[in-house]
Amino acid sequence: MSELSKNENHNEASEFSKMLEESLVSLRNGAVVKGTIVRVTSTEVIVDLGYKSDGIISKAEFTDDSAAVLTEIAKPGDIVEVFVIRVNDGDGNVIVSKKKVDNQLNYRTLEQAFNEKTALPGKITDLVKGGLIANILGCRAFVPASQISSRFEQDLESFKGKEYNFNIIEFDRSKKRIVAGRKELAAKEADERRLEIFGKIQVGQVVEGTVSRLVDFGAFVDIGGIDGLIHVSEVSWKRVRKPSDVLAIGDKITATVIQSDPEKGKISLTLKDVASNPWNGILDKYPVGTIVDGTVARLAKFGAFVTLEDGVDGLIHISQISDRRIAKPDEELTPGQVVQVKVLDIDLENNRISLSKREADILLNPPPAEPEEVKEETAVEVVEETAGEIAEEPIEKPKKVGRPKKVAEAETPEQKDDE
Repeated sequence: MSELSKNENHNEASEFSKMLEESLVSLRNGAVVKGTIVRVTSTEVIVDLGYKSDGIISKAEFTDDSAAVLTEIAKPGDIVEVFVIRVNDGDGNVIVSKKKVDNQLNYRTLEQAFNEKTALPGKITDLVKGGLIANILGCRAFVPASQISSRFEQDLESFKGKEYNFNIIEFDRSKKRIVAGRKELAAKEADERRLEIFGKIQVGQVVEGTVSRLVDFGAFVDIGGIDGLIHVSEVSWKRVRKPSDVLAIGDKITATVIQSDPEKGKISLTLKDVASNPWNGILDKYPVGTIVDGTVARLAKFGAFVTLEDGVDGLIHISQISDRRIAKPDEELTPGQVVQVKVLDIDLENNRISLSKREADILLNPPPAEPEEVKEETAVEVVEETAGEIAEEPIEKPKKVGRPKKVAEAETPEQKDDE
């Protein structure tokens, strides 16, 4: 090849390189540019930026969702706007971020939602001290535990992975501090569900629910967005000291509605099965006047409660415990003691049975008969008795005899002197 040809080829290559350089975009750190996705792997997304090197977006710079699958959320041919982190990472690669551009746009949307008090969708991603973390428009927002619901929630773990609408209650762009909550939204949603449920629910209806909270006086059950209360007395036909002895948070249960009050927003439930009510046929089991066995369940100042069978307790009033006067039931009885009692009365309306240990003891162990006393009669009593018998007999009247006439006697000289 001649020297002239070589020079011509060199000039053409130089001109092509110059034209190529002029056709390529210029990049600088911090610039925001558009690109086309050309390849997606499990860890990164490759983007054609119209530059001599393609842009590389790592998964962490593409999305905040660690559970996301890149091949599902990014497709070749998609147009994306990216932020240039470094034009050259030392190996000739351009490092870019989609998340930073999204965050800038989303921060403006979050700020607008904060100012206008509008709700935005988000997803609970993590649990932290004092609350939870939500991903709202790709931004990390703190949700206090008190703001996750309109009621107290003990199990925050159950919210993880769920999507809700949130209000932005604090926003500081300079500190990148975002606090979100859904307490007001949850209360509004609960009111809507409450109206819907109260419109359908009826006394006697069987409902399914989940135990959401336990307190000393009962158990709260979530029955589709609102809570019904099972009072401790309605947990079982047996005596239950506290609901936690029988139920646990998260238990799935089937209960019966016994009361519905839409005005107060209250629903009362029971776990008692009517068919297995131990008070059914109680008059036939324990007729008044019969003596039955029972076990002392607990003592009170006024008497002792005795279990006749599971779910059936009777009361021995303190006056019916013993034939002697006692100040406290524990002078005669102890919990767990088996006793024999007499059924005094049954109040079916209030499920009450009155019992007596004192009367049962008398019937079962009657006192020995006392011997008849022999009464010694005194002489005076004999005389009085005889006189009475004589007085009762008819008395024969004596015949009337004429009185003799008085003979006048001459007064003696002594009688005269006395006068």
